[in-house]
Amino acid sequence: MVSLPIIYVAFGFVVFSLPLELPLMNPEDARLDRRLMEYITEFIVIVSLAATGLKLDRTPSFKNWSAGFYLLGIAMPLTIAAVAFLGWWWVGLAPASAILLGAVLSPTDPVLAANVQVGPPNEDAPEDEVRFGLTLEAGLNDGLAFPFVYLAITLVDAQSVGTALMQWAWWDFGYRVGMGALMGYAIGKGMAYIFFKFKDKMAEVRETEIEEGFFVLAATLLTYSLTEIVEGYGFLAVFVASVASRRIRHDDAAKEAEKESYAAADQVEQAVLGIFLIAFGGIIGTGGLMDLTWAGAMVGLALLLVVRPLAGIISFLPSRLPWVEKLAISYFGIRGVGSLYYLSYAHNSEIFPSIDGIWSIVNFTMLVSIFLHGFSVTPVMNWVDRKMGRPLRSS
Repeated sequence: MVSLPIIYVAFGFVVFSLPLELPLMNPEDARLDRRLMEYITEFIVIVSLAATGLKLDRTPSFKNWSAGFYLLGIAMPLTIAAVAFLGWWWVGLAPASAILLGAVLSPTDPVLAANVQVGPPNEDAPEDEVRFGLTLEAGLNDGLAFPFVYLAITLVDAQSVGTALMQWAWWDFGYRVGMGALMGYAIGKGMAYIFFKFKDKMAEVRETEIEEGFFVLAATLLTYSLTEIVEGYGFLAVFVASVASRRIRHDDAAKEAEKESYAAADQVEQAVLGIFLIAFGGIIGTGGLMDLTWAGAMVGLALLLVVRPLAGIISFLPSRLPWVEKLAISYFGIRGVGSLYYLSYAHNSEIFPSIDGIWSIVNFTMLVSIFLHGFSVTPVMNWVDRKMGRPLRSS
């Protein structure tokens, strides 16, 4: 089964490879294109994180969310360290550039990983550990990868590495992660309360319904903006707000509103994503891999086939999950839109050595991930469901 991202990218590649003189996008060298790339991918990830948070039916706790915590607390740092080491040792990147490569390639993408995530909220089907763990990881790791992007930015021109690391630890890691989670929780609770109050009042006055989609989009962007103003991580806040908003009410009206909110966010995400992936196919077809070396390509392949699977398996050693589920979760470390956002953001913030080579490695890794995981998602997930004795369902 061919996934939609594969079709979009292939279409963009073919169309932009034709001699039609179409407008090209060159984020590596053109600052305006890079800014455009940053803003488009930022918006896609924001909306995707809101939809991802709305899909999680389990009440947050270590027991319920343990799969995600293992991936975030163990697998992601191992992945960052391994890719950074390969970038430095194998490709020859400067330390700051190597850390940047590890940071931008570390998160499992909430956008392209939708095929291996749980379905819409309040479904009758139980949330199995593979789909739930990958959904939770994709929701949280976009915010938690940002500190390591800032670490790379901090180290580019640091006069004193020790001082820079201390400031990064308490500010970029401690304060900004904590503020992102706090803002997300507070705004999510507040927005949900206002929404249901307003919805009930309108229902008393006349028989009409609030357009949940407009409210969700506005609330999502407001959450992100307010969190960024106080210099917390907006991605983390958006996801936490979506999860927190589902804990206000549990009646049938609330469940219906959650389904409609998710559907609206998903529609917006899919519309923008399709256009962007066509553009990404065009980038690949018009020089997006021009600076790719054999060493860089091997780093991308090593990440997808060795580093991420091995880091995932190591992270689940304390877990009692069946090995078939551990293997599946570890395999599906899908790389995508979030990586391009982080790279655009970092490139717009600082001048990194060998940045063109990093762009090519990230483009290559995302391209391979789209095809590798896109073609294998259905047979692998069907294999997992059969092994676990669950009825087969489309991924």
